[in-house]
Amino acid sequence: MLDYRYQTFLILAEEMNYTLTAKRLHITQPAVTQHIQYLQNELNVELVHYENRQLTITEKGMQLQKDLLLLQKEIFQIQQKLVPKTDTVSFTFGATLTIGEYIMPQLIEDYMNVYPSHDLSMLVDNTESLIDQLEHGRIDFAFVEGEFNQHFFGFQKLSDQPFIAVCSKNSPLWKKEQGINELFSYPLLIREPGSGSRLILETALKNKGIHLDSFVKRMMIGSISTIKTLVEKDIGITFLYRSAVETELEAGSLKEIKLNDFAIQHPFHLIYLKEANLKGTEIAKNFKQLIDLKNE
Repeated sequence: MLDYRYQTFLILAEEMNYTLTAKRLHITQPAVTQHIQYLQNELNVELVHYENRQLTITEKGMQLQKDLLLLQKEIFQIQQKLVPKTDTVSFTFGATLTIGEYIMPQLIEDYMNVYPSHDLSMLVDNTESLIDQLEHGRIDFAFVEGEFNQHFFGFQKLSDQPFIAVCSKNSPLWKKEQGINELFSYPLLIREPGSGSRLILETALKNKGIHLDSFVKRMMIGSISTIKTLVEKDIGITFLYRSAVETELEAGSLKEIKLNDFAIQHPFHLIYLKEANLKGTEIAKNFKQLIDLKNE
């Protein structure tokens, strides 16, 4: 187990309040202060800063918090190895919205067919949030569509996915091939900041010297299903991975807008921490093997 003073620091970094930290630990508030002062003296670094009744965690403090959470997870994994062996393996992973909704159902089914005794939990969130969860040891690995630090994370590319423009079947846009500038007079439905798919679109547009403001109207929607429903009703257009709209394209309720000057292919990745996450690395490899078998 971690030293009790490090535990105090982790609780304080979570609560951002000395009184609440003391209550959770069932100790006095001065004791919390003593624990933090001891760590700062021992490490010779400022971990927290308190000014005008406002507590902040310093940059060094945030790094310590991240490292302690990962260390705590390692300790738990070591403890698990020491208990009597069972066939049960538990893990939590993340997936971005497109992957979670349209790729993972079949992949989870395949995984459970091969590893029926494993207990898994999936968190669906945007790329930015999942990277933060992974860095803090709250999930074991993640399937992402957005950008990430390839020096810090281990990763496997899963596939390259077409990222296409989509409109309603009632729109005239799908009936002819055209340039992207022809779309600027239509409302654009986009995901929230932090979303991998939004970043991909913004980057591709920027590479052509185009800003999102070029579109007459932008509507931010955090749900892919809602975006598709609104596009079907001809409220606007959007850009989505083909895998997210295959059903609607086959049914004819949505149509692909053919662009002669704008094409995006983007990879889906499985990412994990290079160090301090042996279980996450091993299970991630299990998923990668299943994906490779399906692609053969």
